[in-house]
Order: sequence, then structure tokens, then C-alpha cells
Amino acid sequence: MKNIIIFVLSAIFLSSGLSYGKKAPDVYFESLDGKKISIKDLKGKPTVIVFWQVYCHSCEKELPEVSKLSKKYKGKVRFYAAVIGTRDILQIEEKKREWGFDLPVVIAGYKTKSAFNIFGTPITVIIDEDLNIVDKIIGSGKTEELKKILDRILQE
Repeated sequence: MKNIIIFVLSAIFLSSGLSYGKKAPDVYFESLDGKKISIKDLKGKPTVIVFWQVYCHSCEKELPEVSKLSKKYKGKVRFYAAVIGTRDILQIEEKKREWGFDLPVVIAGYKTKSAFNIFGTPITVIIDEDLNIVDKIIGSGKTEELKKILDRILQE
């Protein structure tokens, strides 16, 4: 059963258009104050983007864990929580307080969601300082895996 799950997840990833070593798609996010943040703006420092939704129970567990992890990498790695499915800033701020995370939140519009092939949440995308996609983590509870990936990137 485990092999079937791994096969299916691998097939989804391979068909997603996102491959290791390929450049991150040239899209943008919107900050909660309305400013556009282009992928190109992220060059120079590794970046972790956790795609989430306000009604995602797994995200409620994942975001506080990634938020804690972000403190370990402060100044070395950028972290963003990219919300999909809403532009309601009050609702987003409420979830941040309720769930207890302090990652900077950006809004991922349809084009951005599609470019990263986000088909569920949470999905974490790791981009290196040259804007290459290093990894994509599907699901929650994988902060140890994320930590290993970030440690490897920072040692290279």
C-alpha cells in the first residue's frame, strides 16, 4: 500500500510541470497590503512557500510548525504562507491569530496556483537562491523533512 501511495504521489509530482532544478514559474503573489511580490524578487536567498487555505485542517497544524522552524533560519531563508481561495484579509488575519502562526502571508491568485500546480493544501515549495525549485512537500507533518532540505541547501 505504501508503494502505491508513493507511486501515485510521484506521478502527480512528475505531471505537475514542476521539476527539481527547473526555474520557479515567473508569477507573482500579492501582499496583504496590496503590493505585488514577483518570484524574481526572491532571488538571492532560499525561499519556502507554504500554500494553504482557510478551511484546511491540516494547514491549521502545519503553519504553526513551519512558523517555529522559520525562526531557526531567520535571516538565511525567506518563508511565506501563500493563501489560496480567498482575498478576505480579515478572514486571513483571523486564521493567523486562531492558528497561532506569524509567517508573512501572501495571496496566490489563480495563475500562481496553477503555475505551481497546487491541487490541495498544504503544499510546500522550496526554491533555492537562484530561483530553482529544489523540492515540493505534499501534506503536513513534514517539518523534519523540510529542515533537512534547508540544511542541505544552505551547505551547498
